[in-house]
Amino acid sequence: MGEMSMDKSSCPCSQPVRAKGLGPMVVGLIKRYADAGVTTPSILYVNRDCCGASHIQKMFAAWPQLKIKLDMWHFMRRIAVGCNTDSHQLYATFMNRLSQCIFQYDQDDLKSLKDAKRKELEAKLMGPLDVDVMRNITRSELALHCRRTTRGTEETQALITELINGFDGEKGRDSLGVPLINSCRMEDIWRTQIKHVACLQDPEGVQLNIQTGIKGGLPLPTYRCARSSTSLECFHLHLN
Repeated sequence: MGEMSMDKSSCPCSQPVRAKGLGPMVVGLIKRYADAGVTTPSILYVNRDCCGASHIQKMFAAWPQLKIKLDMWHFMRRIAVGCNTDSHQLYATFMNRLSQCIFQYDQDDLKSLKDAKRKELEAKLMGPLDVDVMRNITRSELALHCRRTTRGTEETQALITELINGFDGEKGRDSLGVPLINSCRMEDIWRTQIKHVACLQDPEGVQLNIQTGIKGGLPLPTYRCARSSTSLECFHLHLN
């Protein structure tokens, strides 16, 4: 694994069995990299203990260049606890906008995708409007062809604060009058979680998006992002 490599793990939890099982695994992982003589990972995504002198940082003391980052999915789940129920009519919209508060698409990639989609639609329609183009771009196409980067700590903190305020109270009620957000609980959660926004940010100098190929009539590159929860969740299965 080189400089752009990612290694994902779960840091020690409150359960003693997990903590005991993680220690030997970390020792073995460090040894394998040393024996192979390859570059060690640059980033470690965790589900907790991302700030300060955490136990996980001590365990990886042999890799002083390792940056500890909080996994985005786990951060979003923490915020979601402030909602009354995930079956609320506005819950999916809230979570989608929460993701948008954290990430932004590369504008050059998005323009290329829109140009390709416009040409595709022009074969079926006469002069598709911009709204037609965006409506016909799927989430999978965005994920495949457009790189995402974090927005920065201050901007994300401001956007999430605005999002919570926008869905709180009367503005966040469904057709039955049920509020999406538990105001008191969400206030406590955001007060403790706002400091972790900095832990979500992409580190400078590390390439997280890797081009995997070319797809489509127009030469649209396809990307795979090393920043995801898949590996982290797979590791949880091994721990369990």
